[in-house]
Amino acid sequence: MEEVREYGKKSQPKIRYSQFDAEDIRKELLERYGMEMPVECRLFDYGMNDIYRIKTKKETYFLRISLAGLHTKKDYEEEMHILNILIQNGIKAAAPVKMKGMPGRQEDYVWELYAPEGIRYAMLFTEAPNSPSDDKESSACNLGSMLAGIHNISDREKFQVSRPPIDMCQLVEKPLSNIRPFLADREQDFSFLKESAEKLAGYIKGKLPETAPVYGFCHGDVHSGNVFFAGDKPTLFDFDCMGYGWRAYDICVYAWNETFLDENYIEGSVWKKYLEGYESVRPLLAEEKETIPAFAALRQLWLMGLHADVMDRNAGCCWYQDDYFDSQIKMFRLWLEKCSL
Repeated sequence: MEEVREYGKKSQPKIRYSQFDAEDIRKELLERYGMEMPVECRLFDYGMNDIYRIKTKKETYFLRISLAGLHTKKDYEEEMHILNILIQNGIKAAAPVKMKGMPGRQEDYVWELYAPEGIRYAMLFTEAPNSPSDDKESSACNLGSMLAGIHNISDREKFQVSRPPIDMCQLVEKPLSNIRPFLADREQDFSFLKESAEKLAGYIKGKLPETAPVYGFCHGDVHSGNVFFAGDKPTLFDFDCMGYGWRAYDICVYAWNETFLDENYIEGSVWKKYLEGYESVRPLLAEEKETIPAFAALRQLWLMGLHADVMDRNAGCCWYQDDYFDSQIKMFRLWLEKCSL
């Protein structure tokens, strides 16, 4: 039986999500990084992380503050280590910025913030240059070769990643569990998603081994929102979705994202250049190419599950309604139809 609160007694509801004051964050930055005045700090974006844009007289940085409970400090320290190794090996990425030395403590990249809902972690990054060329094919080719380079370097370095793998639990089981309550009145749609996803999972598992180079470290989120171009040269950022998984999934994400604007993108010349760039560094098995549409369909399911999580955390439910599911399930069907099942 639900407890009834005594009338007049002050309530203390649980806090799910709080947001830090930009001025207080600015003061933290001045102390931790020794930035020269003037320093401007503004909330830039929010979602699975809160992003603050930091402007000094000469540079622009971005501070990423995690939501509580998503990952551990060790997870973020591993991410910073991986980023530094990749950059040392010629991969252009937004670089983590190390804090200045403080008495009695080791220099570090990750710091803790104590929020009412729990511990959150902050990391500062350099700005990725953003002056893209109109040459989409050359840009896609260079991004494809960069992604293959990341895969090759990670196979050689054998990166330690404590975050969950990008497996069928992440791509099928968890998304279905997340979205099920919101499709209670659309049982036919949920059954379609469940049956199709399970079929896709079986198809992929029957095609691809879980061994390198087919399987290994993945960025997990390489799309146009996480890569900027200086001319046709890409700079990558936001490794928050990294994990071990099939490389065909990592490859598919770019095509999946572009298909929201062009349903025939995967048949076009820009995508062909992306694959050419990738294969100039690491040739793909025929089976890897064949599974790309299947992975894109599961990526679409993953997105619906992610949105259910974000909505519950800090985004609200006003947009997570029938219109949303109509459009998202339509995209899932589109990718399903492209699969040679």
